[in-house]
Amino acid sequence: MELTVKLEDKADISFLKKMLLQLKGVKSVEISEDETYSWDEIESSDVFKKVLEQSQKDFEEGRFEEYSDELMDSIFNKK
Repeated sequence: MELTVKLEDKADISFLKKMLLQLKGVKSVEISEDETYSWDEIESSDVFKKVLEQSQKDFEEGRFEEYSDELMDSIFNKK
């Protein structure tokens, strides 16, 4: 079983970890941070390059759909 706790940036993580490990039934405590990536990291990633290559290939082979301006505006809440 897992328990997820979201913390503020100022939370005392080491104290919370020690406190949780004292509780009966707690096997381990893992701390993870939400990863955020810069645009440079995204652009230079292999996954991004593969997606671009596949998109270009799909376009060249005619596998794409065109959408109306009205649909795009409704998706992006433009008025």
